[in-house]
Amino acid sequence: MGPQLVQFKRSHSGSAGPDAVGRLCQGLFDSLPRADQRRKAELYVRGLLTARGRKTMRNIAAHAGMPAGEQSLHHFISCSTWDWRPVREALAAQLDGLLNLRAWVVKPMVIPKSGIHSVGVGRSFDAESGHMVNGQQAFGAWAASEEASVPVNWALHLPEETTLAGCAARAVLDVAGARSLRPLPVVVDAVDGGPELLPHRLGAAGVPFMMAVPAATSLYVTDPQLPGLHGGLVTAGRVMDAAGPLRRPVRYEDRASRSVGISFVAALQAELPDPAGPRTAGGRVASRRPLLLIGEWAEAGRRPERYWLTDLTTAPPALLMRLAQLSRRIETGAVNTADRVGMRDFEGRSFQGWHRHVTLASAAQAALATPVQAAQWCGAGQARGHGVRPGFEGGYDRMAGFAGIGGGGVLAGTAPFGGEGGHAMRRRSA
Repeated sequence: MGPQLVQFKRSHSGSAGPDAVGRLCQGLFDSLPRADQRRKAELYVRGLLTARGRKTMRNIAAHAGMPAGEQSLHHFISCSTWDWRPVREALAAQLDGLLNLRAWVVKPMVIPKSGIHSVGVGRSFDAESGHMVNGQQAFGAWAASEEASVPVNWALHLPEETTLAGCAARAVLDVAGARSLRPLPVVVDAVDGGPELLPHRLGAAGVPFMMAVPAATSLYVTDPQLPGLHGGLVTAGRVMDAAGPLRRPVRYEDRASRSVGISFVAALQAELPDPAGPRTAGGRVASRRPLLLIGEWAEAGRRPERYWLTDLTTAPPALLMRLAQLSRRIETGAVNTADRVGMRDFEGRSFQGWHRHVTLASAAQAALATPVQAAQWCGAGQARGHGVRPGFEGGYDRMAGFAGIGGGGVLAGTAPFGGEGGHAMRRRSA
């Protein structure tokens, strides 16, 4: 243990012994090949947790008692060779061993930038401010339970390579397709190009999903309750206008607030057109994947607040509303915690440096996510195995049955955890 790290631990935990953050780091950084890299990784995580203001290299180094260490930390993040992907996988495994994870939730993150030289910078819409901003667009895959949510993987949108929906799919499939992690459903916010791409990408990987979609999403209604809408493409908004009399109140337990939530829900059988699929004699693009279109009202008498598509076609409505609640909880709370640990504060320009920074910021957020459980980090994931915990109402086996994939439904041959492709890494400057 380096002298700076010993001094840092004494000043923040009262002794040089391993505290909760130290135990977390011991379990995360085994893949780093050198002892000095593991020490710097822990210093960086602690700096993200405790430095005031923006989490710049200078602030982190100064707060760790390394006034001349800014350049060393910059090299460790932007120019070193350590691989962030095993760290992310270890973080996901620790969370799965500690928390009762319910789903992987995909959320966008806009990172404003004043210049144009950082990788991935462009003009994008920031939902938080409601304006177009100059910056980077990223997607995080969050390990979500009803007690806490922590991002465990990230994908940076590169406009010349992929759509936003493709970036979102890359972020979550690296997690949902990892063989070392148990399968969980995916909850996705509405994203440009999502209804055309994401259900097919997730379905091909055998990953059950629930995705928010715009009211303008076009689909085919196959539900016998609305025979008048059969035959042609109809928007989700029009379907739910017609389905108003079919909505029913759904009560579901919100364990985080220890309360009961109520939504008015209508669920109808539907299909998405598959642009790559065969055409029928009438020219329609055939889709063989049964889905549910769900309208969710906060109260009766108004248009739905959200529209959802899911392939969990036999899941109880209360279960689906609890999945939806996980997405809302990240919007209202966990994103603020991400800013607290400097998730958007990386000042470098490189692809590798950005990924290393958000990986260590995710580790810092894990230390903040569940204060009551922080002391349990000891042993939560030190041996990389973790037992399967029960999922919704009887365990994931039952939930997987809804999607028809079972426990072994993950597509074989998926990319390594966090893999954006070796060609992408080689083409970015360090």
